[in-house]
Amino acid sequence: MFIGGIAGMERVISHDVNPPYLSLLTGPPGSMKTSFALSIISNHLRRTGGFGLYCTVEETVDSLLKTCNSMGLELPPNLQITDLTELRKENEAMDYLKFTRRMIQHFKQERGEQFSVFILDSLGAIYSLTKVDEEMRKKMFGFFDFLRNQGLYTFIITERQSGEFAELQGNEGFIADGIINLGLDRRNGKIVRTMQVEKMRHIRHSMEKQAIDISPGGVTVLGPLFD
Repeated sequence: MFIGGIAGMERVISHDVNPPYLSLLTGPPGSMKTSFALSIISNHLRRTGGFGLYCTVEETVDSLLKTCNSMGLELPPNLQITDLTELRKENEAMDYLKFTRRMIQHFKQERGEQFSVFILDSLGAIYSLTKVDEEMRKKMFGFFDFLRNQGLYTFIITERQSGEFAELQGNEGFIADGIINLGLDRRNGKIVRTMQVEKMRHIRHSMEKQAIDISPGGVTVLGPLFD
């Protein structure tokens, strides 16, 4: 998944992960969270021939396609992008977690073991539509457990400003298997996009910040940043 999904990741982690595996992709605006997610799912599906589901609550499909075009990344035909942005406009009271569960169950029944990857973009958009209280946190924990039970590689995208804890709104950091923090670093008067693996359960990994950039085929890890 990670190795082969993102060029250069073999220098960051000792070996790849096995499903079910749930990772948080965190970072501030402009840190390439969506680009990272599209790169890893597209390259994985192209390599394995499996089926993937990308559920967007924040950006439209048109916006995602423009992101791919800007990276020179061609989306594979076995990737389904489901756009919930229109549903947000039509029904703000909709239970998005329940809707997403049913959608995943549908594709699991239809595709079986071929359905291997799910991405939710983004958790912050879900939280913005609901009251974040104890009941919502319980629902989210239940949703994460549901995702694990489907045997999927799962990526949850969420906003996170520099210096904030990985637990985020509902302590998701405790139950996620991996936390990959994308960021922006100023070096020699330039802004450098970075990636740092903060947590990766069962995998030995580098804790250093890595410089990342766009290359043909999506996001590439260039190497560690040194102060």
